[in-house]
Amino acid sequence: MKKRTIIDRIKTSFANIKANPDAFKSGLLSVLVPGLGQLRNKQKIKAAVFFGVFILFILVELVTGGYIYLFSELQTYPGDPIYIIRDYGGIFTRGLWGLITLGKVTAQTMYRGNLVSAYNKVIPWLSADNSVTLLGNGLIALILFSLYVGVWITSVRDAFVSKITILKSGKIETGKQYIKRIWVEMFPFIILLPTLVMVLFFIVIPFLFSFLLAFTNYTNAVKVPLDLIKWKGFATFAKIASDAGWVKIFMSVIAWTFLYAIMASFTCYVMGMINALVIESRYVKAKKFWRTLLIVPWAIPSMISLMVFRNVFDLNGLANQLLVALKIMGPVSNFLHAVGLQGVVGDPIYWFIIPENGNLAKAVILMVNLWLGAPYFMMLITGVLTTLPKDLYEAAAIDGATAWQSFRRITLPLIIRATLPAIVMTFTFNFNNFGAIYFLTGGGPGWPTAQIPTSMYVSGGVPGQTDILISWIYKLSFNNNAQLYNIAAVYSILIFLFIGFISVYNLSKSKGLWEDD
Repeated sequence: MKKRTIIDRIKTSFANIKANPDAFKSGLLSVLVPGLGQLRNKQKIKAAVFFGVFILFILVELVTGGYIYLFSELQTYPGDPIYIIRDYGGIFTRGLWGLITLGKVTAQTMYRGNLVSAYNKVIPWLSADNSVTLLGNGLIALILFSLYVGVWITSVRDAFVSKITILKSGKIETGKQYIKRIWVEMFPFIILLPTLVMVLFFIVIPFLFSFLLAFTNYTNAVKVPLDLIKWKGFATFAKIASDAGWVKIFMSVIAWTFLYAIMASFTCYVMGMINALVIESRYVKAKKFWRTLLIVPWAIPSMISLMVFRNVFDLNGLANQLLVALKIMGPVSNFLHAVGLQGVVGDPIYWFIIPENGNLAKAVILMVNLWLGAPYFMMLITGVLTTLPKDLYEAAAIDGATAWQSFRRITLPLIIRATLPAIVMTFTFNFNNFGAIYFLTGGGPGWPTAQIPTSMYVSGGVPGQTDILISWIYKLSFNNNAQLYNIAAVYSILIFLFIGFISVYNLSKSKGLWEDD
């Protein structure tokens, strides 16, 4: 069956309107006032519901606004310009105004003959506009207003469709029947309503907030409430795309981010599989003991483990002390230099400190991550191994298959099929694994000064060689010398696009996720 396009749906709607002029009148009444169309259809309960939502919307706007002071204060505090919606609007009008303008009045300026302060308890409109607050409130107002618009559209459609049904059947749906039908049809959504509300306010709104910051000039140079944030469109995108220095550093960070995410996921998966296969082997005794021993790293909070390893690889940490005690500092240092991990041969080894040892710091991160992540896959694959059908191996043995052939043709495909969603999720987790970088190396070592572009050095937020994209975003946002919120938001959008595409694409190819059998 051919999928209907939007144009086809519009054509069908106009055809229905033309064929049902009487139903169109009911729909038109609900366009003017929600519920009037239902009242014309003699459906009083429906009319009361939709009209009640309309009245609630008006009341909320009036109660949360200052309309009762409008005319008296206009005479007492005249001025030019006067922002009526800003000064007296309710949650919807003022919220949308703030979202569009991001404010108009700053602190320590004169407005309507009075000095504006950061916060005024007596006259609210003499409080300075805070662009960050206006953006957040504006998003809340937009979400709530969108929900009301959805109810309003539903009212129009219901009035139109119900009238057609009445004209064809000659029966009017009673209020009791309507409530019963809505309860049955909308039951899943009614049950999920608390979850949907939490998703809106704790996921959707924060996401939109950070998304919109990418289109502003919000940096540490904007001192709210003495200054206002301004909409800048795609200026920030153009800035970081046109600056060769920023592009070079960004490409280095994104390359390391992908390499880290891939290698961290791959090494943990392989090591976890090896451990699971060894433990489940019939030649291994005391399996419970070995399983318990190998799961210990996963049982310890990762932050504690990371900070312990940070001390281990400190300049005077356990690693260097052991190398000195065993009198192998020189050979180890020479070996690390020979394989390209250490830039400068020295005693002691500067694991996370000097710029020349960036590759060494990255290798240590991957090893520590292997310690933390392999036990998870070991337990996951151990559970998969216990569910593999024994008859497949018996049939393979009868056909003369070797142990390696049975593993390659039976065990490995079945393990990957069952764990592919977990692999994809692990990759996306490691792509944003802020803690592994922040608590272990802090992003260090830094880049050589000559490789840092002047524009980045001046503005702050310079990443380290082991910073992945998410830890660099943290530095851009919260480093006292940077606070480049708009640039951090741009990179957050890129993370969302990368992770969203990779996750959806790979999971769409996973038969284990989509197939029922």
